[in-house]
Amino acid sequence: MSEFSLQTEIEVLETLADRSPCHVMEVAKAVDRHPITVDQTCARLYNDECICSLGRGLYEITKEGEQRLETEHRS
Repeated sequence: MSEFSLQTEIEVLETLADRSPCHVMEVAKAVDRHPITVDQTCARLYNDECICSLGRGLYEITKEGEQRLETEHRS
């Protein structure tokens, strides 16, 4: 995975940690990324169980996502 993708994942997780639940469009605006990029990032994070889908592009962070953020911030 590229550095850009990893950074985007962290930014998305940080945004969701601050304001869960949040829609993909709101996250895209907050992290200044294209909505498709954020949607793809959310799909990866969902597959990794770091976020959960509430339907219609609305996501919230999970405990796994919070733990991942803590790990990233310690690195």
